[in-house]
Amino acid sequence: MRQSFYQIYHNSRCSKSRKALELLKLRTESYKIIRYLEIGIDENVLSSILNSKNIPKDDLIRKNETTFKNLNLNKIELNKNEIKKLIIENPILLQRPLITKYTDGLLVKSVLGRPPETVNTLFN
Repeated sequence: MRQSFYQIYHNSRCSKSRKALELLKLRTESYKIIRYLEIGIDENVLSSILNSKNIPKDDLIRKNETTFKNLNLNKIELNKNEIKKLIIENPILLQRPLITKYTDGLLVKSVLGRPPETVNTLFN
């Protein structure tokens, strides 16, 4: 039998992240909360998410975040490696909430919980 496991990259100060977590808890007990602002983001996992094509690379970064604006990146087209480097160095730039689904240890789908109900698509 195939085993599914979920991870949510969570910021408890974000209402959408809190709502997505609530919805995830209603659907499964097999999940892990990643407090990415405290512990950072694993570079290999972020690469897998960027390469999975579930989420457009430009949607994965928070362009309205003050940090992004302070870096004067508004008019620059960023490639996947540049986005990965920015998020690793500035985790606040990760669009949230990010929810990933793994089946038998392999990443099978990633979604952004905007709106939070998007988390339900991981269970279809």
